[in-house]
Amino acid sequence: MTQQILFIIVILIGAYYARKYGKKAQLDIEKHSQLKDISKTQDLHDYLKTNVFFDLKNMNDGFDAKSIFYFSESDFEIIIKRIEKIGLGIYGIEPWLNGEMFDVKNFEEYGRTSTDSKWYKKAFEEFKKENQNLLYSATYHFP
Repeated sequence: MTQQILFIIVILIGAYYARKYGKKAQLDIEKHSQLKDISKTQDLHDYLKTNVFFDLKNMNDGFDAKSIFYFSESDFEIIIKRIEKIGLGIYGIEPWLNGEMFDVKNFEEYGRTSTDSKWYKKAFEEFKKENQNLLYSATYHFP
């Protein structure tokens, strides 16, 4: 009899916690879904312009697609710091010289993930050593 009462108490406690935390989990899932929908509809380019590229000069004067932003070495260094702070990633860095592609480096070449700042900092340093007059563009990862 005592075991049956204890069993019923355990069931009731379990039901209470399932109900209590189940609702929280459901709300968390709904919130995540809403954020996911927002991120789909919000233009990622606008997000970058607002949160990463602000106060920096886009150096693309028409040598590439209008939607691709290019930055000077000093501005790109600021972008790298902002990307790392926000927690975004970089898939690849593509510098240009005199209106032509100079080179490309991506996270796979460095055996890292796109959000690991070590790879893109190292790649940027390597590019800086190669040439001082590069304009930098990147493809960004939104985790």
